[in-house]
Amino acid sequence: MNNIVPVEVVRYLLLASAAMGATGAFAQTNSPTPGDKQPEGLEEILVTAQRVSERLSRIPVAVTAVSGSDLAKQRITDVQSLTGSVPNLNFGSYGGTARIAIRGVGFDSINTGAEGRVAYYVDNVYYSRPATAASGFFDVSRIEVLRGPQGTLYGRNATGGALNVITADPTEDLSGYFRQTIGNYSLFTEEAALSGPIADVVQARLAAQITNRDGYGKNLLTGRKIDNASTQSVRGKLKILPDGPLTFLVAVDYHHEKDRNFAAHRGGQAFPMFTEFVTLLPVTSHGAPVPADIRDISSQRDPYNRRDFWGAGLTSTYDFGEISFKSTTAYRHTKYENLFNLSTGDAFMLTIAEKSDQYSQEFQLSKQTGRLRWVAGVYGFHERIKGSVEIPFGSEATNLATQTFGLTLPSSPNGFLQGYWAGGVAKTDTVAGFGQATYSATDKLDLTFGIRYAWERKTVQDANQFDLFDPYNFSNPLTSLPPLTDPQASGLYHYDTHAGKLSDTSFTPKVTISYRFTPDVNMYATVAKGYKSGGFDLGSVQPAFKPETLWNYEVGLKAELFDRRLRIAASGFYYDYKNLQVALVKQTTIITQNAASARTYGAEIEVQAKIGDHIQFTLNEGYLDAKFKRYVTADPTLPGAPVIDYAGNYLPQSPRLQGKAGLEFGLDAFNGWLSLRGEVEHVSRVYFTPFGNRVVSQAAHAKGNAFLEYRGPSDKMSISLWVRNITDKTTISASTVTSTLIGTPLVSYLAPPRTFGVTGEARF
Repeated sequence: MNNIVPVEVVRYLLLASAAMGATGAFAQTNSPTPGDKQPEGLEEILVTAQRVSERLSRIPVAVTAVSGSDLAKQRITDVQSLTGSVPNLNFGSYGGTARIAIRGVGFDSINTGAEGRVAYYVDNVYYSRPATAASGFFDVSRIEVLRGPQGTLYGRNATGGALNVITADPTEDLSGYFRQTIGNYSLFTEEAALSGPIADVVQARLAAQITNRDGYGKNLLTGRKIDNASTQSVRGKLKILPDGPLTFLVAVDYHHEKDRNFAAHRGGQAFPMFTEFVTLLPVTSHGAPVPADIRDISSQRDPYNRRDFWGAGLTSTYDFGEISFKSTTAYRHTKYENLFNLSTGDAFMLTIAEKSDQYSQEFQLSKQTGRLRWVAGVYGFHERIKGSVEIPFGSEATNLATQTFGLTLPSSPNGFLQGYWAGGVAKTDTVAGFGQATYSATDKLDLTFGIRYAWERKTVQDANQFDLFDPYNFSNPLTSLPPLTDPQASGLYHYDTHAGKLSDTSFTPKVTISYRFTPDVNMYATVAKGYKSGGFDLGSVQPAFKPETLWNYEVGLKAELFDRRLRIAASGFYYDYKNLQVALVKQTTIITQNAASARTYGAEIEVQAKIGDHIQFTLNEGYLDAKFKRYVTADPTLPGAPVIDYAGNYLPQSPRLQGKAGLEFGLDAFNGWLSLRGEVEHVSRVYFTPFGNRVVSQAAHAKGNAFLEYRGPSDKMSISLWVRNITDKTTISASTVTSTLIGTPLVSYLAPPRTFGVTGEARF
């Protein structure tokens, strides 16, 4: 696909929508007064977290829903900025790969081909590649975040929960919007959508977004900005409604990035004394000095981020009366490449590359009337992944090897040798059957039973090599797997291969009892099992690691009080977690081990309160105690470390406290509605590895956000001023200890600095 095509489509759409939006915004004469727009109580929210439409306040699941309008109002543009709005949701990244964790159950692998523990869905289609979750949101109707294992309805790799992005569908009437955002760091974001009928039985929607932003930091050796953004996205939907109960929804989308985003920053040394001993060189002399500002880097090459995500889907529904049938067919293609520096200078440039093609098919039957309501279906999934990691050794690395170990290395025209390479091809096939039924034993008491049985097979063919003999050229990197010949090892060259197969089955049940004290006060208790499949680390040439399982015991309360002016959702839970998959760096290879066991307990509360007609208060708070019960191993990042039991250490990405409080004041003004909102987000200390090393963690901190918005008559236009991270606090969202061969520097990824700007929107 030619990359310029989506950009031109986007620009044409933006111009057209801007013109139509301006006309629609100011052509209205008979519009409701601003007071008519403000409901007496809080807005009623419908969610499809259990594959059917239900009221958020009644669904016996810990789920947070954020509407598209709230996303825009609070400048929530991606998963990272969503975290404060969801209790016990944590986000990090590594090389542009999203590391989403819910209740301490997350994603700590940095291997290509790895899978997360939080299932990421867009319009009911599972996105297997964690890199896709790092891209932003646009034209979103709402986002639903389910907390706790969702093994029954969502299946594999939903051990921590599920994040559903529901994008806007075509509309019966002509409608659309244009949204322009201008901010610091030269931010320019244009977003637009056009929707409406194009024939008697056909409705269409076309949405697009362009984002360009200057970098948050600078490469001191090249002078270019880093952590910038240049993205283009487009999505089209076609809804076909022939006569009768049959409907079709066709969706296609494309997302492209080419920038210097996701730079790796030098976060210090995990073990400085060890570094000095092994390298015999100052810490700062891996080719260049360590920058004084952590947002800057010193690298002979700029970081490189290139990614293309696209796919197509067909959703067919047929209404038999009391029973409905739905078929969801989808294809996803993911391709990305990230280059960044593990240290400074040119010594250790790392490139992560991954290409994936996935196919999925789900058939579903449901009945949502009467005392017995149920949903059942079958699901099939196939994926082929080709991934690699390569670290060519620059002149500083070869000098290091010569001075430290006395090696005589061959010369290279550009100073680079092949260094380290690992990669391969993996395939996954899975078939599952599932069902969930709710029986209303009385008008107040509901009993829910769910089961899912799945079969899965994985195959891998991978290799790794350590080569200090052959020259390397960045313009012609290793893009394919070397021939799988017999392993070789001689002098400065080592090459090993592996082929493996893994088959397994899983059974993930769920039982829920819910009781309605009143139509608006509901309490529930749940026992559910989650399952994350086993697999292989591409390029590790290691046997498969085992699946992991999690049992969740949870109670919850949901209530809407005082004519829906107060909404409360609270939950308490206990996890019994076995065979945890923990990623470790050993020498130059990343491997996954099954830790023995862990236990987690915690509580969450969400409060929305409308005080009078002008004040609204929100609170999201999560408490978490997630610790290993037994994990006997040695810290591979610390040479000579003894084998001990790390029982009592916190799980990675599991802060003890995390939450956000917000207060919004609004009033009638200028023939419209003017609102001012302030927020405070706080997070306690977050560890990024299982070993409790504070150097590899982020200390407790708090951040403030503020928003001033004016909405005109009939909501046809709005303008808002916003600022996030008011105090410009620098925080680390993820950090990894790299190989002992290069002195255990910390590779860190940073959350955004203070950002501010203005957003204008016109709707029709």
